[in-house]
Amino acid sequence: MITMQDAVKVVKKFDLVERKGKHLFYKLVWDGETKITTAIPNGRGDLHVRNQFRNQLHLQPNQLDTAVKCTFKKSDYIRHLREIGILPEED
Repeated sequence: MITMQDAVKVVKKFDLVERKGKHLFYKLVWDGETKITTAIPNGRGDLHVRNQFRNQLHLQPNQLDTAVKCTFKKSDYIRHLREIGILPEED
């Protein structure tokens, strides 16, 4: 499980853009194009959507764990997204 606070910490660490609504929505915009979207349900305590959240961010379980612990940084996330083909390689 993951708490709402930890999920918000991860998306803010990765500089995802926030849009409030029924849930907290976040997106990664790259070169003017939305590449990643995720939603975090409002509420307190543990979220039962850990795998869905992790999949929306295209992370492996250990990557999400290290992102919560602060050792998986935005630069690591961008490199990972490039490796799996979500983001283009650097010029």
